[in-house]
Amino acid sequence: MRLAALTIVVLAFAMAAHASPLGDADKADADTVLLADMDDAAFDAQFACPETLASEDDRLEEFERYTAWAHLRHPDWNFQKRLEVRAGLLRRHACTATLANVTNSGQPAFPGWAYPPHK
Repeated sequence: MRLAALTIVVLAFAMAAHASPLGDADKADADTVLLADMDDAAFDAQFACPETLASEDDRLEEFERYTAWAHLRHPDWNFQKRLEVRAGLLRRHACTATLANVTNSGQPAFPGWAYPPHK
């Protein structure tokens, strides 16, 4: 009996030593599955305003989750539609700081010299 118990304990320790936690790729795969199954109402319910997140990395990760969700759940949405829905989420959740940042960034993405006049 003692030998059987000892064998079980040794096997349990050996299995625990070889078991590894989820790696980054595994976490990404799990997140992709969750996002693919998340309908619009569920995504809306879990949405957090970027200004409430602790770090720039967290804000970037949240935006990447949004774009991944939009691509997975709505492959027919074009870029403009994804922007409109994102802006709608920001308004619906009263993300005033983020909306102010977007509104106040009146500078073009590229300087004028990037758009030479057509002749």
